[in-house]
Amino acid sequence: MDDILFLSVDDVLLLHCDTIDRDGGLHGVRDHGLLDAAVAMPRQQFGGDYLHEDLPAMAAAYLFHIAQNHPFMDGNKRAAVLSALAFLSVNGIEELPDPKGLESVTRQVAAGEMEKGELMQWLRKQVVKKK
Repeated sequence: MDDILFLSVDDVLLLHCDTIDRDGGLHGVRDHGLLDAAVAMPRQQFGGDYLHEDLPAMAAAYLFHIAQNHPFMDGNKRAAVLSALAFLSVNGIEELPDPKGLESVTRQVAAGEMEKGELMQWLRKQVVKKK
């Protein structure tokens, strides 16, 4: 796999701050440890191989773990979606998921009604890499 550009905690904090400023809600991190853990998940490796084997799976990891961990005071689902989309965009994904479908799966993830593997499969069907 080409060099992958991962989001930092600061990147995710900026995305969260922007969405709260734009759409309303409470600023602030509820649990820094949960935020750090969520942001670290997409880059995890075992034996030199990424645990999330492709870009859609890594994007799914951002969305899933931020939405599930609820590290922010408010706007967790929005931050989760924006993080996944930003990750895909900086890594050359041209076609992004349908917003209505993305909203639906994000709600399912946050409610514990969709597993990470299901989210990965859904995202793989939605995205196209730039040529």
